[in-house]
Amino acid sequence: MKSSVSQESPTKVRVSVEATPEEIEPAVERAFKRLSNEVKVPGFRKGHVPRQVLEARIEPETIKDATIREAVPELFSKALTESDVKPLTLPEIEVTSYDADTGLAFDAVVEIRPEITLPDFATITVERPDPAVTDTDVEEQLDRLRDRFATLETVARPARTADFALIDLNSYVNDKQVEEASATDLLYEIGTQRFVPELDTELDGKRQGDILKFNATLPAQYPGEFAGKEVSFQVLVKEVRQKNVPAADDEFAKTASEFETLDELRNDLRTKIADIKRTASEAETRNRVLEKVVSETGAVVPDALLNDEMSYRLQRFADQLRRAGISIQSYIEQTGQTEEQIEGDLRAQAERNVAAQMILDEVGKREGLAASDDEVQAELSQHAEVMGKKPDELRGQLESSGRFGALSADIIRRKALDLIVERADIKDEVKPA
Repeated sequence: MKSSVSQESPTKVRVSVEATPEEIEPAVERAFKRLSNEVKVPGFRKGHVPRQVLEARIEPETIKDATIREAVPELFSKALTESDVKPLTLPEIEVTSYDADTGLAFDAVVEIRPEITLPDFATITVERPDPAVTDTDVEEQLDRLRDRFATLETVARPARTADFALIDLNSYVNDKQVEEASATDLLYEIGTQRFVPELDTELDGKRQGDILKFNATLPAQYPGEFAGKEVSFQVLVKEVRQKNVPAADDEFAKTASEFETLDELRNDLRTKIADIKRTASEAETRNRVLEKVVSETGAVVPDALLNDEMSYRLQRFADQLRRAGISIQSYIEQTGQTEEQIEGDLRAQAERNVAAQMILDEVGKREGLAASDDEVQAELSQHAEVMGKKPDELRGQLESSGRFGALSADIIRRKALDLIVERADIKDEVKPA
């Protein structure tokens, strides 16, 4: 058997195979054996019809087709072994010639991973986001902590923004109550506009005992049959409550933490914020380096890998909408995007992600990176904890679905990115004066 490989494109190759009559004879025998089990011949049991009898009773074209079906997979497999081609897709087969006296020739076109030319990582220059903690960062975090310890006090004055109103909310469409937009003893923060803006407007300046009546359109993503439709509202204001935020002093520090003074609490907040900002800065730096490498490498993504990633992202997107109770039509109305734009954005993300994976895989291969059993087990345990499963249970699921190897691949890719970041030229971000 002779075989050769020619490049059709960066992601496709043509494998050409030629086999002699002697080399395809085993396939011919298998073809006649199969035909013997399929064709009824008087006087012979199925599977026991002699080859000569079959040749006399069956059209030559049928025998040819059966032989080709038997021969091509085996010959193609041998050609792949000889050429070291690793296809991503099933082959597109084109039989170029077949004759019992001269043999069989065919071409097989398959998708492959492209050759990747890696840049000199030392030339990759990015800026590291500044992880410095400012006084504003600390005060904002302190304000959030104070807000968590805030109390509500019933007041007799008119309601205003940032107050809470205890209300009975009823909505109707043609005298039919809209259950999804009605509630008793609803505590609503004025100014948040987390329902319909008209509610905030109507509550502003109202007192306990006031009854409000107004019309408003429910949000398009609202659950129920009246989403996006105009609804009549009737609201009874039962109480107005003022939010009292504790003063930022030593007494608050003692209440909200293990510290005795506000300065100690501020220092602790600064330390914790610094840890978070350092982690975020490192993650963003790694992302910037990877983005730069992907851009400079210009790897061509095979359709097979892109389509797999795209299917995954579309499914995840649909799951996220379903969990949020939002239809695709509502999402389109909210964002102002078309289905084509949404799909285009997802495809761009998928292409970038696959390109990054291919590059990191290539780095891992060239650098001889590997994942140890202990590292794989730790990765498995971490995933299992997040998913609320036992490691052995998750391992069984991954192995049965053929996805267990993805754990090792993820570890190797992280190591590859570690190596790239280590070699890259990373500068501290320069803030504008």
